[in-house]
Amino acid sequence: MKKESPCQPAFVHLRFLVVLVLFLAGALLALLALGFYPGASASAQASGQNQSSSASPFQPVAADHVSWGGDLVTGTKTGAVSEQPSAENLAPSETAPLGPVMAPTRSSFMATWESVSGATGYRLDVSTSPSFNSFVSGYENLDVGNITSRIVSGLSLGTTYYYRVRAYGVLGTGGNSEVMTATTLTTLTGLVITPTFDSSITSNPNSAAIQSVINKAIAIHQSRFKDALTATILFRYSRTAPNGTLLSSGVSRSDFPIYSIAWSTFITALKADAKTANDTTANASLPASALSTNIVVTSANGKAVGLGGLTPLGMCANGSVAIGCPYDGIVTLNSGISLSFTRPPSSSSYDAQRQVEHEMDEVFGLGSFLNLGGTNLRPQDLFSWSAAGVRNRTLSGARYFSINSGTTNIVNFNQTSGFDFGDWLGGTTCPQTKPFVQNAFVCPGQFADVTASSPEGINLDVIGYDLVIPPAGPTAKAATNITTTSFTANWSSVSGATSYLLDVSTSSTFSSFLTGYQNLNLGIVISRSVSGLSAGKTYYYRVRTLSSAGTSGNSNVISVTTVPAAPMASAATNVTNSGFTAHWSSVTGATSYLLDVSTSSTFSSFVTGYQNLSVGNVISRSVSGLSAGRTYYYRVRAHTSGGTSVNSNVISVTTVPATPTASAATNVTTSGFTAHWSSVTGATSYRLDVSKSSTFSSFVSGYQSLNVGNVTSRNVTGLTTKTTYYYRLRASDSGGTSVNSNVVHVTTL
Repeated sequence: MKKESPCQPAFVHLRFLVVLVLFLAGALLALLALGFYPGASASAQASGQNQSSSASPFQPVAADHVSWGGDLVTGTKTGAVSEQPSAENLAPSETAPLGPVMAPTRSSFMATWESVSGATGYRLDVSTSPSFNSFVSGYENLDVGNITSRIVSGLSLGTTYYYRVRAYGVLGTGGNSEVMTATTLTTLTGLVITPTFDSSITSNPNSAAIQSVINKAIAIHQSRFKDALTATILFRYSRTAPNGTLLSSGVSRSDFPIYSIAWSTFITALKADAKTANDTTANASLPASALSTNIVVTSANGKAVGLGGLTPLGMCANGSVAIGCPYDGIVTLNSGISLSFTRPPSSSSYDAQRQVEHEMDEVFGLGSFLNLGGTNLRPQDLFSWSAAGVRNRTLSGARYFSINSGTTNIVNFNQTSGFDFGDWLGGTTCPQTKPFVQNAFVCPGQFADVTASSPEGINLDVIGYDLVIPPAGPTAKAATNITTTSFTANWSSVSGATSYLLDVSTSSTFSSFLTGYQNLNLGIVISRSVSGLSAGKTYYYRVRTLSSAGTSGNSNVISVTTVPAAPMASAATNVTNSGFTAHWSSVTGATSYLLDVSTSSTFSSFVTGYQNLSVGNVISRSVSGLSAGRTYYYRVRAHTSGGTSVNSNVISVTTVPATPTASAATNVTTSGFTAHWSSVTGATSYRLDVSKSSTFSSFVSGYQSLNVGNVTSRNVTGLTTKTTYYYRLRASDSGGTSVNSNVVHVTTL
C-alpha cells in the first residue's frame, strides 16, 4: 500500500504558519529526545500484511492485513479463496434471526423494535431521560433505514438509556413507539471499542445480523481486557477495500496506522504497563540490549502501553492515513465470500464473528515485522523463539510464541510465504484441530473466540493489553422444588463472587431466553426460584460468576422438566365381570402415566398390582382380575422427569355381575308357575326370559328380558295348559348385565 500524504489546507494565515513551524520544530526535538524517528525500509513484502515505504514522526503509516481461507474441500490445497460472485446476498440459513438478542456492553447496546407494515424506514431517539428532554449525541431523530434493530454505541458505562422509534413511509411519519430501556455494563475500567458502521452495513438488508455479530465480537474483547483505553474502529461489509480496490480474494481485511517508537521508549512503557502474571513472565524474557532500533506499533497498541500521545488516531475512512483522521483501524468483511452470521457456520461458510475478532486483533497490534520488511521489530516479535533460550526472527526453521524465554511453546507462528507471519500456523488442511482466531488461514465450518487462555489472548496481554482473568465459574446443580409452574435453580458458591448471573431458556443452546431470565443479576445467592413456567415443559439454566475480575464463563447446563398438568380421567369401557378399560386425557410433556385402582373411593387400599402402576405413555389401560358385580375406583397421574402431577378426578365403575343359577319352578298350575334363581352379589335387578323354545327363538308375550327387580323368584302367569315352557335369568347392575343362566323347563298341568 502506498504511503499517503496528510491533507493540507488551501491556505494558512501567515501568523498561524509561523506558530505552526515553531511548534513542529519543538515537537521534533522532543520526539528525537525520546528516540522517536522514522524506521528503515518498509516496502510491502507479502500479501499478508503491507506497509508504506517509510514513516514520519508527524504522520502515521498505513498498514493492512488480509485473512486468507482454505479450499472448501477437506484435505486439498490451501491458499487464497477463489473470487466469489459479486452479489452481496446472504443465504437465509446464514443470517441471524430477526430481532437478534444481545447483552449490552459497557459502551453499547442493541435497540430493537417490531416492524410496521408499509414502513420504508424508522427514526430513532436515544436519551438518558425517560421524558427525552435531551438526547445522546447523534441519536435524535436518527434515520436508521428500513431495519428493526440498531447498535447504539459510544455510551457511558453503568448508565440506563431510553429509546423510542417512529416509522415513516409515503404517507408521512408515525407516532412514537413505547419507550424501551437498556443499561450498559458497570465495569469501572476496561477496553472500550467504539464501532462505526459505514453504509455498506447500514444499508444492507441484513444490517441487523451483521451489526449483531460485530457487537458480539466487540463484547468479547471488552470483557477480556481491562485497559482503560478507547479504540475506534470503522466496520465495513464490502467487496472492496476502503480505498475502493476490489477484494478479489481474502475472507476479511484490516487497515490501521502504524508508528515507529524508539526501542527504549517502548520497552520502558511495556515494562511499566505490566499488571498480570503473563506480563511478569514475559518481561523477564525481554533482552538486555536492543534487538532493533525501533518498535513498530499500531495507534491502539501505543495507547495500550501509555504512549497514546505518540500514536494518535490516524486512519481515514478511505484507507489513507493522516493525523486527525478518526479511526484506530478499519475492519472489512468480504461480502463476496460466503460468511455465516450465525453459529455454527455451515460447512461451506466462514464464521463472520471470528473474522471480526481476528481483524480487531490486527488493529490492536498483532503482527510480525517479517511482513513489513526492514529490521524494526513489532511487539509480537519480542516473543518469537525456536527453542528454549534461542530466539528466531527469521523465516528459516520453526518459530513459536513463548513468554518464558522459549521454554513453553504456546503456539507455532506461520512460516508459509503468502500468509501473515504474525499469525499462527494452525494447520494446512481443513478442518483444523485447533481453529484459533489468529490462524494464518481459516477453514469454513469452524469458529473460535479470543479467550484469556487462547494464544491471541495471551499475546495481546503481553504486548500491552491487560487480560481480565475471569473468576471461576460456578457449578450448576440439579433443580429442586419442581412444580407445574416453577422450580428452584441451584449452583455452587465461588470465592470472590459479588453476584451471579442466571440464564433460563427452553433451548439447550440458549438461542432464546425466558422473559426476565437473560443475564439476570441475582446478587450473592446460590439458588433462585424460577416461576411463570408451563407445565410439563423442559427448561435449561446456566449461571456465571460476577466479580471485580469480571464475568466467568458459563457453568454447565442443567435441564429440568416441570411437573405436568393432571390428566382428566374419563368413563371406563369394555366392562366385564372381571375387568374394564380405564381412560384418561393426554398431557403435554408427559412421558408416562401412573394408575391407581381401588375398591375405596378414598383409595385407602388398592387392588393388588394397581397402586401407582406405571402404564407407559398411553391414555388407556385394561384392568383385570376383578370381582364380578363390584364397584371399583380409578385415578391417574401424569409423569415427567420433572416429577408427577397431582391426581386426576376419580372414576367409579362397577363390574358386570356374576351369572345367577336358575332352579326348579314351584307352584305349577294349568296357567302358570313360580320361577326361582340364586342371588348374585352386587346385582341390582334380574332379567327373566320365558319361551316355549329351548333355544329361545321366540318368547312368551311380556317375558322377554323382563326386569323383575332385585328378587330371586317371579310368578309367571297366562300360560297354556299341558305345555312345556323354558326360562332363564340374567343379573344386572350399573356395570352391565351378566350372561344367561342355565335353562329350567317346566310343564303346566
